Amino acid sequence: MTEHDSPDDILLAALAGLLPAQEPAPSARLAMRERILAGAAKPKGMTVLRADQGEWRPILPGIRIKSLRKGDGTETTLWRIEAGAVVPAHPHRHQEECLVLEGSVVQGGVEYFAGDFLLAEAGLPHDEFHSPRGALLMIRSEPVPDPGVLASLQGR
Repeated sequence: MTEHDSPDDILLAALAGLLPAQEPAPSARLAMRERILAGAAKPKGMTVLRADQGEWRPILPGIRIKSLRKGDGTETTLWRIEAGAVVPAHPHRHQEECLVLEGSVVQGGVEYFAGDFLLAEAGLPHDEFHSPRGALLMIRSEPVPDPGVLASLQGR
C-alpha cells in the first residue's frame, strides 16, 4: 500500500486477504446459503415464499401455475406459459389483475409485453389469449378453477 492508494483500493486489499484461496464447491455454497436463510429472521407479519419453494402444477397444455397466496376470495398465482400455448375464453365473477413479468401475451390482436398491466373487470367475459414466445404472468383473481373446468372451456 502506498499513500496514493484510494480508500477503495485499501478496502479491496483488506477483503482479498479474507477470501479463501479456492472458491468453495457449489454444494458448500448452497449449504452456506441455506444456513444464512435459516438464521435470517422473517419479518413479523410477513409470509415469504422463495423462488425455489411452492409447486408448479399443469392446468392446461403448455401452461403451469404456482399459487403464491390464497385468501379473501382471491388467489395470487404465477403462470408459466410456453410458446404457442392458449388460455381459452372464460368468465370472471371478480376483477382479474395481470402483470406480464416475462415474454408476451396476445389478446384481441394486441400484444402485451413485460411490465404491462391488464385489469379484466368483473362480470365481463375474458377473450382467449395466447403467448407467441412464452410468458411469465402474475395474476390476482378469483381462485383458479380445477384443471378439468379449464379443459372444458377449451371445447367451447
